[in-house]
Amino acid sequence: MKGIIFDFNGTMFLDSDLHEAAWLKLIQKYADKEVTEEEIMKNFHGKTNDVILRKFVSSTLTNEEVQKLSDEKESYYREALIAAPDRKHFTKGIEEVLDYLKAEKIPTTIATASPKVNLDFYYDYLDLGRWFDYEKIVYFNGEFPGKPAPDMFLIAAEKIKMKPENCLVIEDSYSGLQAAHNAKIGTIVAIDPEGKNRGVFKAEGLAQDGIIEDFTTFIADYLK
Repeated sequence: MKGIIFDFNGTMFLDSDLHEAAWLKLIQKYADKEVTEEEIMKNFHGKTNDVILRKFVSSTLTNEEVQKLSDEKESYYREALIAAPDRKHFTKGIEEVLDYLKAEKIPTTIATASPKVNLDFYYDYLDLGRWFDYEKIVYFNGEFPGKPAPDMFLIAAEKIKMKPENCLVIEDSYSGLQAAHNAKIGTIVAIDPEGKNRGVFKAEGLAQDGIIEDFTTFIADYLK
């Protein structure tokens, strides 16, 4: 039996564009910098807010300034999400996968770079308690380095009482896939719903066990 560790944003819940828009709004407000598509792929998704802010706004931000700007960015994101009720759904096929994992008693959790304020929002907004024990979810709390460091996945594996080599990780981000490799996760699957990053993932050997567009065949392909 494998333990299953899901990334959340862009993996279980397709909201990457909303996060990108919120970041660009904040960066243009405080730094007025141009951000390339490659920078968005490699330096937005999967990264923790403090890292993004110190790279794109100012490397000299204090912890208090980072917290204030992080809260502002996340408020932009949540406002955009709430204003688009048609976005309130999971990635295709994921609910069936989660029901299967629960029925089969397969150890499962989430490892996300999101801060606690967003996790709490998701937990209520999407009723994640149907499948996930809140205490086993790993989110960024500032006590360990974020992705691409391995810590988040190592902590997640420990929380579900599995060795990293006996876990399967599903990730959409460049830094998240790097983190899974750095944690020596046994099975690493990338999700790339729009095919934007497939070439990079393949070229850099980041998705050793496959790239999926959604979860419609995930049970047959990876769980049986």
